Amino acid sequence: MRFGAWWVALCTGAALAQPLPALPDPDRLAEQLLGGERGAAVVAIARGTQTLRGSASRPERVIDADTALFEIGSVSKVFTGLLLAQAVERGELSLDDTLGQRLPRQTRDTPVAALTLRQLVTHSACLPRTLAAGGADAAAEIRTLTPAQLWDALPQLALAGQPPCAPRYSNLGMALLGNVLAQRYGQPWETLVRERIAAPLALQDTVQALDADRRARMLPAFEGETVAPLWDMDAYAGAGALRSSTADLLRFGQAILAGRDGPLGPAAERLVTPLGPYAGGEIGYGIFILGPPGRRVYLHDGLTGGYRTLWMLMPEGRQVLAASASNARAALPTLRGRVLAALFPVPSEPIPVAPAQLAPLSGEYRSGDGTLFRVLLHEGQLYARGGALGFAPLVPVGPGRFARPERGLLFQFDATAEPAHLTVQQGGAEQRAQRTARSVGMAIPARADVADAVGRYRLGNGAEFSIREEMGQLVARLAQQPAFPVFARPGQRDRYFYEVVPAELQFERGADGRVNALVLHQNGEHRAERIDAIP
Repeated sequence: MRFGAWWVALCTGAALAQPLPALPDPDRLAEQLLGGERGAAVVAIARGTQTLRGSASRPERVIDADTALFEIGSVSKVFTGLLLAQAVERGELSLDDTLGQRLPRQTRDTPVAALTLRQLVTHSACLPRTLAAGGADAAAEIRTLTPAQLWDALPQLALAGQPPCAPRYSNLGMALLGNVLAQRYGQPWETLVRERIAAPLALQDTVQALDADRRARMLPAFEGETVAPLWDMDAYAGAGALRSSTADLLRFGQAILAGRDGPLGPAAERLVTPLGPYAGGEIGYGIFILGPPGRRVYLHDGLTGGYRTLWMLMPEGRQVLAASASNARAALPTLRGRVLAALFPVPSEPIPVAPAQLAPLSGEYRSGDGTLFRVLLHEGQLYARGGALGFAPLVPVGPGRFARPERGLLFQFDATAEPAHLTVQQGGAEQRAQRTARSVGMAIPARADVADAVGRYRLGNGAEFSIREEMGQLVARLAQQPAFPVFARPGQRDRYFYEVVPAELQFERGADGRVNALVLHQNGEHRAERIDAIP
């Protein structure tokens, strides 16, 4: 245990002794972000006074990287956080104000009345992600819920605990904060963004509502090969309603990096002031903070039905990254991981480890914010997954230490016969997870079995399943519903289950051993015949 702590300190100190490396080539990053999907991706990088741009598209087309528009989703939360920072700086709101004080009529006799603005902006208000449990219902809620419907729902809302809770991401919390700001100033959230941020910074394409010109410049959105609708929002505007360009996002980031002497004044510094912990790092006014004080990275990402955006600020080297893609299947976690790996590299040279030393590491580990890390041994190699991601192989780089170099991830197990704790590092952030008593309950499927299952299947009612592979993980999509990963049942070949809903998929093979159908086990059995060519 002491050795692990010494190694981490030595590694961190050595990394900080080196200047912050330049980000990778934007054209290559754009290709990686799009990941071969339909649509387009634009990556823009500002390094001091220099700006680099790259793009990728399928089918190939000319992209005007400066004027192309995207939905930026939850990057909008940083604008909401900045509006709050400005209000606090002026003495017009306080972080300790409660919803009951600011929305007395709407929150009277509701569980949220005692929630503070600090808890809302740091995701520590014990609120769910959305009112709906998830999936298509949550997406519909974000797009269509009105403020009146939001107020009507508050009396029935159950908090996860006594605030403040350990941080858990909540679109609902930021939606409430956006409505607080609108009520305080008697103006729509969109107007506040335009008058207090976009206009002063000359962000001409950062808007909620689209006029004819901007609508024509929105890159067509997709979910895989399917056209995806734009997401207009009402009650949830402060959580994700903005559209913007990478050029505007660079300018926004540069204004923040200019600090109190820049166009945003003291509110720029307040925005990035740490207010509390978040997922092993810290959080400011709705903006995530990674790295030690000498090497900060500020960031947020954004997801809507057909767009993905990553926005990062690096004060050292005055670098800003803005990356957007017009496909919901764009490889946003991959891009984020590769950028963090470039900024905070981890060891990659493997050392020999006996399989007997690997077996005790298998298990499930839960962090303080509820993130589950699952570790499995498969064919002599350790695999891990965190959150909703699929399993990926780990490289042994030291005693009890394993890395995913391409993501800048480092896994450190404590030095006991059967580790009780796992520490996960990425981008200067560190999450400590405790081993649970549960077994992993998942398996790594054979690569050939995964390849066999990829394809299209049609149910008797005409609805189609699309099954694809992502890094050895099967991902299933039914009709126009969101796509979800499915996980292999241990000891049951071709049997997979969903984590998000109580449902399972069983792939069937013909006499020739090839997959020719699947059966959905959910409220009965529903068989779907394969409709594409069997590989």
